[in-house]
Amino acid sequence: MVFSEAEAGCRYIAYIAGALANARGVCAEICAADGRIYLRARGEGLAAAEKAACERAAEVLGIGYKYAALSRLVRPAGLGREEREILLAAMIAADFPPERRYILARLQTGEECAVDGVYRFRLQALRKKWESVAACVPAVFTRGRLEEFMRYLLGGSRGKVFVKKDGVYDSRCRKLRRACLIGSDPRLDTLREIVLSGAGKVECLAPPCAAEENFLRRYYAGRVGFSS
Repeated sequence: MVFSEAEAGCRYIAYIAGALANARGVCAEICAADGRIYLRARGEGLAAAEKAACERAAEVLGIGYKYAALSRLVRPAGLGREEREILLAAMIAADFPPERRYILARLQTGEECAVDGVYRFRLQALRKKWESVAACVPAVFTRGRLEEFMRYLLGGSRGKVFVKKDGVYDSRCRKLRRACLIGSDPRLDTLREIVLSGAGKVECLAPPCAAEENFLRRYYAGRVGFSS
């Protein structure tokens, strides 16, 4: 099994490699050659590991690549940088489940998977969809309009996540790391992780900072719990 990406996308390969970190019977290595980064894996446990790696690759394409596309197209007036980042995360999360299935169907196993190549050649229809969605975003936002738009985007969210001091966890106690696919920002990582999780409910197991609490009360009213 081989996944590859241009050197500029090395964080994507690192994210895919994370799926193999604890895989039994699998030996994985990352190397660079000719301007590309390669993840190579082999071993008797490869079948299960390949499925997990493909799921990570689908997240790379449906989150990381989509963020890069939308960030070029969605630049409404009236939003600060942090509000815009949260809006982009919500736009990604709103359609992620069906888009993930669409991407997985186009990730062929048993061969080298060039992640950037899949994006360019196998996801053309999806890229056009993202462009059409971006064109529907209001050109100007007021505070009230942003809240209304965010409620619309987050309204179909399901599941539950738990917020601790060291990050965001799903119902199976797995730490979520999707926010790293759109670039790290210590002030926004927790909020973006919550939104990207697609969760409908949030349980804070530790007191959040003032900015995080304000965000949760604003956009997850009635769907957030705070531990004392």
